[in-house]
Amino acid sequence: MTGYVPLPRLDSAVGDGPKLTSGVGAFDEALMVAPNRAPASDDVTPEEVPQRISEAADTMRAIRAGEVDAFVMSRGDDHQVLSLTTADTPYRKFVENMRDGAATVSSAGVVLYANRRLAELLDRPREAIVGKVLAQFLADPPNWDDARGEDGLGGDIEGELLAAVPVPVLIGMYILDLGDFSVMCLTFTDLTAQRAQEESIARLNLAQMDRVAELQTAHVALTALATRDALTGLPNRALLVDRITQSLAQAKRSRARVAVFFVDLDGFKRVNDTLGHAAGDRILQRVAAQLEAVVRPMDTVARIGGDEFAVLAPVVDSDIHALEIGHRMISHLSLLSSDGPTTSASIGLAVALDGNGNAESLLDQADTAMYQAKSRGGGRTHLFDAALGVQVQQRFAAERAVQLALDDDRVVAYYQPVIDLGTGDLAGFEALARIVQLDKSLLLPGSFIPAAEGSGLVVPLGSRVLALAIDEAHRWATTDNRPLTIAVNLSPRQFERGNLMAIVEARLRITGLDPRLLLLELTETTILDLLPDIIDQLHQLRDMGVEIGLDDFGTGYASLTHLRNMPLTFVKIDRSFVSGIGVDLEDERIVSAVVDLAGNLGLRSIAEGVETLEQVEALRAYGCDQVQGFLFARPLPATDLPAALARRGW
Repeated sequence: MTGYVPLPRLDSAVGDGPKLTSGVGAFDEALMVAPNRAPASDDVTPEEVPQRISEAADTMRAIRAGEVDAFVMSRGDDHQVLSLTTADTPYRKFVENMRDGAATVSSAGVVLYANRRLAELLDRPREAIVGKVLAQFLADPPNWDDARGEDGLGGDIEGELLAAVPVPVLIGMYILDLGDFSVMCLTFTDLTAQRAQEESIARLNLAQMDRVAELQTAHVALTALATRDALTGLPNRALLVDRITQSLAQAKRSRARVAVFFVDLDGFKRVNDTLGHAAGDRILQRVAAQLEAVVRPMDTVARIGGDEFAVLAPVVDSDIHALEIGHRMISHLSLLSSDGPTTSASIGLAVALDGNGNAESLLDQADTAMYQAKSRGGGRTHLFDAALGVQVQQRFAAERAVQLALDDDRVVAYYQPVIDLGTGDLAGFEALARIVQLDKSLLLPGSFIPAAEGSGLVVPLGSRVLALAIDEAHRWATTDNRPLTIAVNLSPRQFERGNLMAIVEARLRITGLDPRLLLLELTETTILDLLPDIIDQLHQLRDMGVEIGLDDFGTGYASLTHLRNMPLTFVKIDRSFVSGIGVDLEDERIVSAVVDLAGNLGLRSIAEGVETLEQVEALRAYGCDQVQGFLFARPLPATDLPAALARRGW
């Protein structure tokens, strides 16, 4: 059980009424747990109180039963559980069996954890301690500020526990400060025997030394809980950042190179969706072990989150040396595929010379390089360089341009004619996105589509172009009495996040456009990672009458199995092959083979990027069905189409 769980004060939500209680006892601070939700403290209405009490009871019962530990992050008057971790860990066993009492306490003084020895000292069951205010177990609650010491983090103060027979104790306090949160850890050393005996300075000093040593060990254990990934046991991002910072400081003195690798598993979402999250967790654990096995003892492997890992190499000889480490990691990860699901990774690499930069910038650069590796097919390592940094800035600028264009309604569609090779007649159009800039110039898709894909803006962008295209096709069919097809490019993200099925159905219903006139295209590369749910949606669209096509065919790695599983009606031959007709014999053979394959599968073939009559004649000889390209017309706005079509006699 992990994650941030807010603990708002519910007494403010119920006014001046009585304190709230639950099946596990009274909460003096009226702190209730609201799992999977993070409202402000005044966000709880009286109607919600019964449900919040029930949720609190379940969580507090688990804490009191020792099934989970709770660590608290304090921000002002709010209290949040930083993590709830299972009790069966080496660190928990160590703290549980300390000879001193131990407790974890919130800034409001509420006991969130008490070990077995503290329960013995108070002569109470643990259930009667956890969830209560610590002050009620002390004869004279100390001033905790006096115990903070000069560094403000910890110190000692004497007190007395209220048991059947009061127990004098030395209370050790330590504030575990990790930047964004803090945890107050307390130990209680029984002074009864010491006070009963002759006061001996030597013994007292020895006891103090033992107590400090144990406390320091406990602090190490508690720190590990806060800086380690629960699933893999690897350092988490916070600890990784700290180690990168230390490595950069050392590199600045020694003028060395520091390398940071960002590792992302390729296609891991498919593993979770098909085999389940338990299988996914096992793979992540195996990946963690494999990465630790391949790196050097001085290196650090961390889990950032999800299927993302990072590796710190504090010293590398050169960029080539760092790339060799990345290649070695990819090779070792591929070995996991021999007895399980295919495991490959995309790795981004950033190298800092002479300690320049900082931890976060290095991680960002490595992350950017990782996406570059993934865009090139994955299973490789890519090194961040100055040129890539420029690309990052350009991508950010493109993302902003798309967002502003969507906000200002400056996304438009241009239409390129598709010609039937058999008759020479106009068969339809392909709708292509354009962004009208403030100076009235146009941004072409190549300058903003990759950024839109990476940022998720492709979902509203694609929906906008789809709506424009369907509306225009409806106008042709009704006003002009020309039922022409309209092809629109899709992104898998529109299925995953954009509710594409509902959008298509609604637009077709509003306009009344015949679904058979709508052609939806997916690139060959994207279909390799389509989830079963998306393929089901494609089949539903095909059942409606909408045609489904494969764009840029021949540029990816789609197999015949992919083609068989998809409800395709046409394929588009990529312009890179068409341009080789009359120039490159291999390209000609590929085009001819694709046309033959499409025909044998009962699919219509469409050639893109046709620019010469020689290409037209060759495509006609191969048996290609339709063509489009600059030879016939460039993409045009809808307002310019009538004149252009008239000039061509279409």
